[in-house]
Amino acid sequence: MASIVSSTGASGLPIDSLVTAQMQAEQQPITDIKTKVSSYNTKLSAYSTLKSGLSTFQTAVDKLATAAKFNAQSVTASDATSISATANGTAVLGNYSVSVTQLATSQKLASPPYSSATDIVGTGKLTISFGTTGTAPASFTANADKTDITIDITSSNNTLSGIRDAINAKNASVSASIVNDGTGNRLVITSKDTGEVNSLKVSVADDDGNNTDTGGLSALAYDPVASSNNMTQMTAAKNALLNVDGMSISKASNTVSDVIQGVTLTLKSVTSASNTLSVGTDTDTIQSSVQSFVDAYNALNTSMRNLTKFVSAGSSSNGALLGDSTARNIMVKLKSMLSASSPTATTYKTLSDVGVSMGSDGSLSLDSTKLQKAITNNVSDVAKLFSPSATSTDPQVTYISSKDETASGTYAVNITRLGGNGVDASGTINGVTANTTGSVLTGVTGNGSYGLQLSVTGTATGSRGTVTFSKGLAGELSSLLDGWLDTEGALTTKTDGISSSIKDLNKKADDISAKLPAIEARYRAQYAKLDALLSGLQSTSSNLTSQLAAISANN
Repeated sequence: MASIVSSTGASGLPIDSLVTAQMQAEQQPITDIKTKVSSYNTKLSAYSTLKSGLSTFQTAVDKLATAAKFNAQSVTASDATSISATANGTAVLGNYSVSVTQLATSQKLASPPYSSATDIVGTGKLTISFGTTGTAPASFTANADKTDITIDITSSNNTLSGIRDAINAKNASVSASIVNDGTGNRLVITSKDTGEVNSLKVSVADDDGNNTDTGGLSALAYDPVASSNNMTQMTAAKNALLNVDGMSISKASNTVSDVIQGVTLTLKSVTSASNTLSVGTDTDTIQSSVQSFVDAYNALNTSMRNLTKFVSAGSSSNGALLGDSTARNIMVKLKSMLSASSPTATTYKTLSDVGVSMGSDGSLSLDSTKLQKAITNNVSDVAKLFSPSATSTDPQVTYISSKDETASGTYAVNITRLGGNGVDASGTINGVTANTTGSVLTGVTGNGSYGLQLSVTGTATGSRGTVTFSKGLAGELSSLLDGWLDTEGALTTKTDGISSSIKDLNKKADDISAKLPAIEARYRAQYAKLDALLSGLQSTSSNLTSQLAAISANN
């Protein structure tokens, strides 16, 4: 809006004051709009805080949303300096005796010594092969899992350092380096992988026409079957030798994952005595996940209470979402779900059963001793409280898996043909024809049982009872949170509506502002005319007064 020029009319009319007063009235709608926009922005900020809290809570929820999260296992070793181990959740709990008599090693070959790394070796072609060396009779059996490495050596890379760089440029299963051992510079070729199956053979096609002499590229030839070689074996390729519960085992790597089911061993050194590995439930990880769940919910609860708090009518300290139906609905649903009971768990059916209780202010507290006892007594039942699980009235109908979209509920199972021996079963879940592979039935899309996988064995066809499926507390919460946080969810719909209103209001304010200069100009023109009229009347009045005074004086 153009600035108001201060003026007083010839008649003494306070034009500036009058126009200012009227323009303030004209600008009042803009002030009202700005107040409303500020209120909307406060709500947007509040919703952003709410969404952030819900998202953080969902992260903690998802740590408990699959049964695998409760399969956490720990492995302790009586001598952790020689062996370390991890378990993936499928290991059988118990103790295992492990001893190591030899570590797996990589083969290292060294060339004859050269005075300098820039010495020319020769040109031609190097071929590095991998395999197992036999001794009786002498043999070299290629490793079928490894491809030969071929390196062309030309005048551009025929020095000791050039050959090193050419080998490393292949970025394959060997590495090359130059080591000065006091007698000269040697090219050292090392297999990147341990074990006898990764022994090296270096074949040479020497451009000098002789592949077996000591000159040119032939100096780098190595045949593990030959009685003599130009390159020297510095370290032999060896397998790791270990004993597990009395069984002797040979492995190509020091990382062994296929000896004890579900356990990966990392061999660090030869053991002087048997090492005892103890596999148990990793209660600390489960406890930590539940504690994170409690902490994240409490942070969300505190945030929501602040956003919806009531201090007094009209108080600026009231929560930005006081009286908001969406926020209130979220709080009610969350509290209701946290008090729900699992239909599949037997002993630990509610949060309070595992030590999680809700206070009068809606916050959660964790009795870690009670949770520890529940995990120790029946960790699988604790898992059913939080994560997807199912129970069946027919012991030969077993739950395999589900999808995020699978709805909690009880589903009838009917079999018209049993599967097995190359034949796919046929049947229904929840009255709808299921997809089948062998003896496995899977609920189809468009149905609550979508993604529910069941294994049906036995000999009976027809009705096979019912399966009660539960997403678990964490699964249900995650789905609920997805609905609120989704791009088409309640919170997004709410914030999109507010943003649209802000945009409309700002446009309305801009439209009003654009009209103000013309309105001010009109007011000034009107007051100018009024001032001219008043000035004329004042002049006429003054003349009349003078004339009357003159007449009176003449009389």
